[in-house]
Amino acid sequence: MPAPGTEQIAEYVRRQGLISGPSAPTVVQINHGFDSSLYEVTMPGEAETLVVKYYAPDHADAARREAEGLRVCGAVGLAPTLVTFDEIGGTVGGPLVIYRQPAGAVPIGERPLSDEQVNGWMFLLLTLHHLSPDKVQQQSTMSPGIEQWWERIQPLMNEVRAAYTEPVYAPLLAALDQLRNLVDVHVRTNRDLWLNVPRRPCHGDPVPINVVSNQGRMVLVDWGGFGLGDIALEIGRAAALAALNEEITSEQYIRMITDYLAGTRDLKDATLEQRLQIYASVFPFGFTLFMLSFLARLQADGPETTLVNDPAEYRGRGLMAVARSLTWIQDALGVQVAAPGDVLAPFGLITIARG
Repeated sequence: MPAPGTEQIAEYVRRQGLISGPSAPTVVQINHGFDSSLYEVTMPGEAETLVVKYYAPDHADAARREAEGLRVCGAVGLAPTLVTFDEIGGTVGGPLVIYRQPAGAVPIGERPLSDEQVNGWMFLLLTLHHLSPDKVQQQSTMSPGIEQWWERIQPLMNEVRAAYTEPVYAPLLAALDQLRNLVDVHVRTNRDLWLNVPRRPCHGDPVPINVVSNQGRMVLVDWGGFGLGDIALEIGRAAALAALNEEITSEQYIRMITDYLAGTRDLKDATLEQRLQIYASVFPFGFTLFMLSFLARLQADGPETTLVNDPAEYRGRGLMAVARSLTWIQDALGVQVAAPGDVLAPFGLITIARG
């Protein structure tokens, strides 16, 4: 079923009494994904924006997770204020999650973060991970452990092999096969660390693009992956992605992880630091596969792709991120399998340099 139009959203919020005044609201669709669409509803002179998130009917579980995340975490200032959750959606044909956030709030991601922003982001995660698990009914969409994460990665390896069959990519695939074998051993050797791990409230995807700021106050948005999960996987993935995408520097990454571990000592999670270190050492391999698979889709779609706004720029930035990721994974495992510049040369050195 297609996403509702802006007129449908305007009519819905008016009928529900969520806006007041004689003037018609301004509704702008700001995002459209495979499972949801996001709309901003504004009224002249209002200090807050009404955000309406529509979920496709077969993604009602994500809508329930988002509603619970906003309800639980909005009560302590970690999320915007939940206005209503309509699991049926009435005239729009799918679940609706509606919340308010200050007008002018903008994501902090997709650009280098200041030290103050990194500290504020970390404080959000520390506060979230200290909330009582008893308040949460949902399970996070994150993998429950490193072995399950590794199982999720395997289809990406097959996609990469199928996408890069030309002989010029043979050195890249050979390097990936060697790294895969090393990561496989690393995962299987350490998988027992995830037995009986305490589950705590997790956002699911707390990367900087999902942190919005208004006059210095930060909150997390996009709670569709919310639920109980392993905080080591959450902080490890979020911090690594920010570093690989050059949103934080290596110094900020190290300081963030160090301060986070210091701030979680009271949780008495005996293997937290070890789990975090192990996951952070292998996660970049999964990131490498994801980026290579996505870059292949961009190439197949050509210049008319709708996957990203600027395919050429994204391709350059993506290749640089892959180069950083290949360096990271080899340094973490203490091996030298391949020089990133050599195995990525078939993608075009000029493009990489521009990225």
